[in-house]
Amino acid sequence: MISKPREAFEKILPRMGDLPSIPSSVSRVMEVLDNPRSSSNDLADALAMDQSLTTRILKTVNSAFYGFPRRIETLSQAVTILGYRAVRELVTVTGLFQELDKQASEPGLNRPEFWRHAAGCGLAARVIAERTGTGRGQGIFLAGLLHDIGKVFLDAFLHDEYLEALELAGQKQTSLFEAEMRVLDGANHTDFGYWLAEEWNLPPSLTAAIAFHHDPTLSQDHYTLVCMVHVGNVLTRALEVGFGGDDLVPAVNRQAWSSLHLTPSLLESIVTDFDQRLSEDLPLL
Repeated sequence: MISKPREAFEKILPRMGDLPSIPSSVSRVMEVLDNPRSSSNDLADALAMDQSLTTRILKTVNSAFYGFPRRIETLSQAVTILGYRAVRELVTVTGLFQELDKQASEPGLNRPEFWRHAAGCGLAARVIAERTGTGRGQGIFLAGLLHDIGKVFLDAFLHDEYLEALELAGQKQTSLFEAEMRVLDGANHTDFGYWLAEEWNLPPSLTAAIAFHHDPTLSQDHYTLVCMVHVGNVLTRALEVGFGGDDLVPAVNRQAWSSLHLTPSLLESIVTDFDQRLSEDLPLL
């Protein structure tokens, strides 16, 4: 993977104190998930150590999407129903965003709409993977969900500057990406997201999606995944699912389009599938 110069990141470290770390509760859950000998009861015990994770899991499994005739009351039941993949995605995202949210008492980003955009991108990337047959592994949805985590980081740790970037994007009708570059001395949310992902030691596939979703051609590794997240982001913006910080729809990278073997008719079927699943899948988040 291509590394990015860290000067801008290093410059703000003295203002931040210690970088936010991955919560210990998330680390414990991940250890259980990675242990092939673990059981649903082991995972439930790890989840029970964090009340916010417990609440999110139980809320998810009792959503209308599943439509169970009776309420699911225990974590072990919820884990069995959701499956390890869904639990991993919920735990990772809940933990990381929760840690960043602690730093911003007055966020400039509209967090509910930002969350909806991120979730929409994850769902769109998953649909693209399914329809094109190019998906590998289980991290596609999570990569889409985390692609803009750099925006949350900037909102938390460079709050005044990020408010300036948001206002500039709104007033000048320019993209937030370009506004960030103007305000942050040439850096943007993909740069800060990349550096944060490195500090957190996130999997290389997630780091690549965070770093290169605006230009997949820069990604030397996990290129296909980055292409799916890139197109998923554009699709979500075009369909106005949530709010990513501005009202402009970025152009689809032609190489990414070709690499995924997309055609107008295939894209139409992807949009139809995405639209049908939007109201069903997003409550899971």
